[in-house]
Amino acid sequence: MADGILGLGSAGSASLNQELIDKLKEAERKSTVEPIENDLEDWTKEQEKFQEIMTKSNELLDAIKPFDLFISSGVSAFDQKSASVAGSSALFDAVDVSNIDEGTTTVKINQLAQKDVYQSNSFIDSAAQITGGNDAGDMLILNQTGRPVYQSDTTVAGTDLVDASGGGSITINIDGVDKTFNVSATTTYQDLINDINADGELNAKITLSGRLSITSADEKTPLTITESLTTSIGLSLGEKYSTVGKTFDDLAADISKNSNYSASIESVGTDTNRLVIKSTDTGLDNKINITQQGFDIGLEDTANNTVKAQNLQASVDGINYDVSSNVLVVGGLKITALEVDTADSSSSISIQSDTSTLPDLVQDIVNKYNELVSLVDNELYSAESPVSDKSSLRSMMEGIKSTLFDSYGENKDLNIFNFGINIDKSGFLTLDTETFNEAVENNLEDLRSLFVGTAESRGLGTQLKEYVDALDSFDGILSKYQENILKRKDTLEEEKTKAQESLDSKYSLLAQQFASYTAIITQFEAQFSGLKLMIQQSTAS
Repeated sequence: MADGILGLGSAGSASLNQELIDKLKEAERKSTVEPIENDLEDWTKEQEKFQEIMTKSNELLDAIKPFDLFISSGVSAFDQKSASVAGSSALFDAVDVSNIDEGTTTVKINQLAQKDVYQSNSFIDSAAQITGGNDAGDMLILNQTGRPVYQSDTTVAGTDLVDASGGGSITINIDGVDKTFNVSATTTYQDLINDINADGELNAKITLSGRLSITSADEKTPLTITESLTTSIGLSLGEKYSTVGKTFDDLAADISKNSNYSASIESVGTDTNRLVIKSTDTGLDNKINITQQGFDIGLEDTANNTVKAQNLQASVDGINYDVSSNVLVVGGLKITALEVDTADSSSSISIQSDTSTLPDLVQDIVNKYNELVSLVDNELYSAESPVSDKSSLRSMMEGIKSTLFDSYGENKDLNIFNFGINIDKSGFLTLDTETFNEAVENNLEDLRSLFVGTAESRGLGTQLKEYVDALDSFDGILSKYQENILKRKDTLEEEKTKAQESLDSKYSLLAQQFASYTAIITQFEAQFSGLKLMIQQSTAS
């Protein structure tokens, strides 16, 4: 558009000027750009309406999910259970609701599983060096009854030679079978570890404290280890913690690096501390056996074993259990022991099938279906609807209705209209609660076949969930609709940009032309004024 104010000729002849150009441009804009802008406004309304439809379809999907055979929780609407609990010695929870045995389960707790807990003699300063235990071989040795670990006395690195003096062999006996591993003068610890680990029954590694450690693969089977080396590496039972130059704090930190133990310094009085060592897990398999080699801080004193490891001893419906954990899983039921029963007490849980939620869940499907039908019908049959792709909505609803109104069961003789669900002349569903409740009471398995079905004969809920879930999948009807909506927006915005640019260019050129005309007409008017003056002078004389 030309700069400044255009005026063709004198002020009195301003019939062609900038105001006229603006009016012409605005008139043309109404027929070229504004229709596209209106289409973009309609696009926004369509997008909003599409999101409403998506929301309603997802609400229907959520209502259907409890009737899906393949529900992620594994518990459909027909697998719900209710329970009543008596007693305080055990806590009950469901591991697998669908497989929990119905009826009453009685539990009697005779003994709780416990950790093993040791304390040292008291000391004043945890940062003080441990008295004694400063010779090269002084160490604290821990081993647990059910987890035999064999470690070297010496600390090593993977690149160190096992026996530079000449070698020999290490023989490991497991379950009565000898397994011999040869060591030459050039064998490193990493070489030896690789050889041992190549045997599927054994496991070897270097610990964080730098000791060669050997266990059975299951970490439970005991071993017997024999060395035939020129220089022994001292493989023996127990996890070893050097006390050389260590404070109580250092020793506690070293032990706590092992996930099977916890160690801490506990302040038990004014200037009075103790080193406390506990097994991480409960039960006799986790009982700690302690050896103080070269020093003594009281950990081997019987009185300092403040809590002794023991198993859970309980009976469940008369069956006795003697296990390391306070948690039992019996028939899909998780039982956590909390306290010991008296001679006359016990805990129990009574479990029964719970169908009380079925009417409400089916009513929810009916409600969500009706809401979706109402929303879609308003768009399909309204002249004011912004929806451009009504065929996709029709296809969606046809698929939903086809699945919902189909027949199911092994003999394809079951449908929703057999059990109190009706459809009115407007296409909306209603639920006759009395008829449906009678079916729940007297015909539950047919209801299950209709709504859930089996892997071989999938039910209404299972198939409808799959259909609705797929609507917004990669190739789903709603996904394609959304994709087309977004493409249409891109096209409209591109068309608007081109139309506006064309309009601006056209009237910019027109403004330039009007400016040229102004200059020419002004020149003519100047010449005419001179001629007019000459004529007037001539006439006057």
